[in-house]
Amino acid sequence: MSRSGSATPQRQRTQNNPLNLGSFDSTSLRYLRGSLGPKNEVVGYKDTNQTSNGGFGGGTYNHWFSVNLLDYGWIIITKAGERSQYINTSIFNVNITPIEGRDLFEADSIPGDFLFDEKDRVYYPYVGHAMGSQSALYNLFTTNRVQLNDSRYFPLNPGTYLICISTTRNEPIDYYVGLVVEFSADELYLLLEDLSDDKIALEDGLDSTNTVDIGPVFVVNFTLPTGFNAFTETEATINDLITVVIPDPATWYIGDPFPAGEDPKNTILIDIGENYDLQKQDHEHSLLEWQDSWRNEFGDQSPFPELFIPLTTIP
Repeated sequence: MSRSGSATPQRQRTQNNPLNLGSFDSTSLRYLRGSLGPKNEVVGYKDTNQTSNGGFGGGTYNHWFSVNLLDYGWIIITKAGERSQYINTSIFNVNITPIEGRDLFEADSIPGDFLFDEKDRVYYPYVGHAMGSQSALYNLFTTNRVQLNDSRYFPLNPGTYLICISTTRNEPIDYYVGLVVEFSADELYLLLEDLSDDKIALEDGLDSTNTVDIGPVFVVNFTLPTGFNAFTETEATINDLITVVIPDPATWYIGDPFPAGEDPKNTILIDIGENYDLQKQDHEHSLLEWQDSWRNEFGDQSPFPELFIPLTTIP
């Protein structure tokens, strides 16, 4: 991981010279600590008579960092410390002209009590996330699923993002900020039936009497009628902001065409699991994944920072 100009102190950095924390294509965590505010120290220079031509001052009110996303992902920020309410964190998308600020989700910025844990605590899965969009009109929002079709919740585009940590006080203050760069898992999993040999179960296929052809390109929202299965030849393309709903227990088969008059046989079908709820999908954060990422980068000698734990949602 390369870093440019890491020897430059933060008090000399601006948005044009941030400390680059690295380029990422997998989940990574950083624990940022520092001091902000004014300092009473001699600044300027001294002449040959050792007389100061500067004055008293020093310190800075802003610390600047940057991260490079090599793939679509999320940037998450959390604060800790007794005086964290006096610390502001800001994120800017520098991939567009002019650069554009990104709001961070707060608990009160996500509408609806849509998910509770076992202690009846409201769970907001996107708290601390940088919003993917700052559109003034969120007309694609649906109350049934917090992130469905709402571009604020989408992953950030690949590129460079600027992070500013600042203070609201005119006095020295220390900050403790946790930064997570997170990417969704891209592995493909096949759910095996409970067979003695753990083989992939091949099903008989689709019944042509209740199967409808859909796609292959979806430009408007589509919901499969109840009582039908779906078939798409070769491949399916779902345009941005478009959703395709296949109600449980229907099946959507995507694959090569079959001979006329024959049903698809011995094929792997895309089935929706019995516990899969289209209206309750959330953005999970795995404590184990975060701990493994931290250990891989910083080793066992550096304890996992506790300020990340409240953000995790699964073990």
